[in-house]
Amino acid sequence: MNKSIGTLQDKISRLVNENTSLEDDMRTAQENLRLSANQNQKMQREINEFKKKIEDNNRENETLKTKINKLSS
Repeated sequence: MNKSIGTLQDKISRLVNENTSLEDDMRTAQENLRLSANQNQKMQREINEFKKKIEDNNRENETLKTKINKLSS
């Protein structure tokens, strides 16, 4: 009986260690996801800024083309 109790205690101890390890892995994965989401948001903001700059440049180009055409006429 003592041997069975010892075996069960060993199994419980191994399972507790495994759970702790899995919990650490889960926390690491959650942190990586959080960092990834932050990076994605930052990249999205940068892309939107570039889009706005391109739109501004296109408007300026059109204005300049119009001025050039008026001067050429």
